[in-house]
Amino acid sequence: MEELNSYLKWLSAFEFHGIKPGLYRIQKLLCSLGNPHHSYQTVHIAGTNGKGSTSAMLESIAYELGLKVGLYTSPHLFKLNERFRINKKPISDDFLLEGLKTIKQILGDLPATYFELTTALAFLIFFIEKVDIAIVECGMGGRLDATNIIKPEVAVITSIGFDHMKYLGNTLERIAFEKACIIKREKPVVVGRMDERASQIILERVKRLNSPAYLWGKDFETIHNDGAWIYLGKNIIDRILLNLNGRFQGYNLGSALKTAEILAEKGILHWDKIKIKRALKNVVWPLRYQKQRFFGKNFLFDCAHNEEGALALRESLLAENTETYSLLLLGITNEDGTKPFLKIFETLKDLFEEVWICEFPSPRRIVSLLDWQENLTSKDLAWVRFFNNPRHALEKAIDSPYQGIVVSGSIYFVAECFKNLKALQNV
Repeated sequence: MEELNSYLKWLSAFEFHGIKPGLYRIQKLLCSLGNPHHSYQTVHIAGTNGKGSTSAMLESIAYELGLKVGLYTSPHLFKLNERFRINKKPISDDFLLEGLKTIKQILGDLPATYFELTTALAFLIFFIEKVDIAIVECGMGGRLDATNIIKPEVAVITSIGFDHMKYLGNTLERIAFEKACIIKREKPVVVGRMDERASQIILERVKRLNSPAYLWGKDFETIHNDGAWIYLGKNIIDRILLNLNGRFQGYNLGSALKTAEILAEKGILHWDKIKIKRALKNVVWPLRYQKQRFFGKNFLFDCAHNEEGALALRESLLAENTETYSLLLLGITNEDGTKPFLKIFETLKDLFEEVWICEFPSPRRIVSLLDWQENLTSKDLAWVRFFNNPRHALEKAIDSPYQGIVVSGSIYFVAECFKNLKALQNV
């Protein structure tokens, strides 16, 4: 659609404005739109890792329990439409076009960033669609994130780790403070599994705001048992067959179910174990520890784009069987210059016979081959291979003797690899 492409090009131009934390621009923009975010209930989900998976689980639960659900996440894998879901489906091109037209007209000369525009668009879409509840994933941090304009029924903080340190700070305590600012006065917060230093900062804010807090390991948890999960909270659900792989998903599952329990207590949804189990069996969140065969080989896709994510990937691979996978394809972004890309490499490298590092197309600054070559040790360089594009790396991987291949790093890189494999398959 030529007209949609024109509007997408207009929106993409705002990516060059970079990241500008702050709420005054989104406040003006939403005010011009009539404050659509005031017309429905929300859940706000922040965290270094796991917020997307937790959002998708909660979306599936709420939908299965009969609510009309909006979901806003970022970034997208293949199309902008993916960021805006209604009842588990991305919005149509026609709907996206109409929304962009409205946003462009309302914006006028107001300053804005790319993320602020997509956030305003999400809130407008949910208003037009008359959703019962909107699940809103925080973009970065929390305190000054554009999504922090909402007053959620429940806040969720899935995890605290090191990422975006230029904007959020270089200590766990500082990062925890930024993310804890999504908690609103006297509104409950679900606190996922994290370092005690981080959870203490969150609990300090909870105390100041008189907000109920529910902590992993104290108020809820999950146990992996014989290929299924058991949830232990106010309610107990056994034999949960979660349609998302990876041991780390158990932590996200716990956060999603505790949030659902709180929403049930508030009367927003009706707790039904059978429907909840069905929802979790049907949840979809692509390219997060996703296994798929291409050209007779076993590929595993996982967006481990920071140190905490790499540790979670390592834990899952060790729990499974590391001998299944011999080759790692890795590509990482480094937008603010603080990404610990060497630590990500160090965390994963010993699980594989070889690591192939790639440059790739991305709207964010990537860790270039030169960055890698200048920072890796001579010992590492001896068994690392470099590729200036994912397609070339994938063609070589397909022709290699390796039968198990992990593709990981930036969401942009993993999506690009998946897209290239699909294209190669159809040649």
